[in-house]
Amino acid sequence: MEVRIRYMEPWVVKKIDELAKQKQMTRQEFLHAQLTQMAIFHQEDERVQRLEELVASNLHVMERCATSMQTMNALIGDETEPSS
Repeated sequence: MEVRIRYMEPWVVKKIDELAKQKQMTRQEFLHAQLTQMAIFHQEDERVQRLEELVASNLHVMERCATSMQTMNALIGDETEPSS
């Protein structure tokens, strides 16, 4: 797929060319690599956010389970203690 960007400030294009030259790349190769890296980073960032939400949700459920287990243990403990 072809992507075109028009009306860039000359100083921006100059800086891109300098950065590409430092990496011994053409402008096109440099921009291709940068845009690909940006897309991958964004995709990974979304995955990390979804994982963090899942972990938070699991922690909440585990806390509720622990509370329920403590309540059940307390009830079972009360029922199994010998009456005086």
